Amino acid sequence: MNRSPLFLAAEADDPAAVAAALDAAAGGGPAPGAADARGPYGLTPLMRAAQKGSARALEALLARGASADATDDAGNTALMYAAARGRRACAEKLLAAGASVSHRNKFGLGPVDWAVWPADGDDVRDLVRD
Repeated sequence: MNRSPLFLAAEADDPAAVAAALDAAAGGGPAPGAADARGPYGLTPLMRAAQKGSARALEALLARGASADATDDAGNTALMYAAARGRRACAEKLLAAGASVSHRNKFGLGPVDWAVWPADGDDVRDLVRD
């Protein structure tokens, strides 16, 4: 996993650390695309926040320009990661930011398919039906 300050802030659900990491990456000014930094397998900080259920960091990343529909190397989105882990608050924020419920990854799976894995997946499944 990427251990950069931005990824660590996303994991820790720390919006202030997200802002600080993005500011540091930009030398104190705006840095287009910085919020969509890539880690192994094309994972973005937004995807990592969605996996961890870090709703406040996810919201901060979206506010700083992270793409709600960025895809990793397999075509997965942050919404798919939120659905796979039953992270309803993250899924709601992603949907409010315009994340697609109809996107399919390279294997033909969409968010609703990912929502079947967590024990509490029904909590997210109703949000991601297309």
